[in-house]
Amino acid sequence: MEDVASLEAAFSKSLWDLGFREWAYQVIRTDALPDEKPLILTTFPDAWYSHYIDNGYHRVDPVILNGPSQVAPFTWSAMSFGMEPSPEQRRLFAEATEFGLGEGVGIPIHGARGSLAMASMVSDHGARGLARLMSTVGKDVHLMSLAFHNHARELLALGRSGRTTVSLTRRERECLLWIAAGKSAWEISRILGISARTVYFHLDNVRAKMGVTNVYHAVVKAIMEGMISP
Repeated sequence: MEDVASLEAAFSKSLWDLGFREWAYQVIRTDALPDEKPLILTTFPDAWYSHYIDNGYHRVDPVILNGPSQVAPFTWSAMSFGMEPSPEQRRLFAEATEFGLGEGVGIPIHGARGSLAMASMVSDHGARGLARLMSTVGKDVHLMSLAFHNHARELLALGRSGRTTVSLTRRERECLLWIAAGKSAWEISRILGISARTVYFHLDNVRAKMGVTNVYHAVVKAIMEGMISP
């Protein structure tokens, strides 16, 4: 794959063929600061993505917190890890259900050189149907997720070193374009119909992908590489 967007498209198609309609992938960093935004690639609905970040659910999501300690894929409904969910985690599950994300599967990814990540997929099969689906395609999904992780890790690293063009999502590109136009995060949130916190989240992803220290450096680099036109 030449870029992250092509990798995401191929991953989406492969998962769709196996019976999964949407997915999310998050890099796990053990050295991340408490307020540091995670790097997430996802096809989940924008409304849920924004809600998830705005409520800080990435800090309490048991799939993210405890999933990497597992070896095999697991369904969300069967997930316990030997502990009861907190009230905030129960609220996360309830609200995910309202967004049509009530049942899914977590894929722990232990990649090259000790790298960690979690992938989550949802389907329309329900709890029992999903368990049956995973009994037949679970190994394939696990291997696909590991391959996705290793390719994404390589592509993002290449992007930071300047050896290939970084691929931005549609929302990341929109936020960067409005920054280039002189808009603040609050103004961008009003234009795009998302929260300012979600705007910051997308811009943090842009900085991480491009290997720059601030969004203004990202704008300059994106213009120079022909990624955006101010």
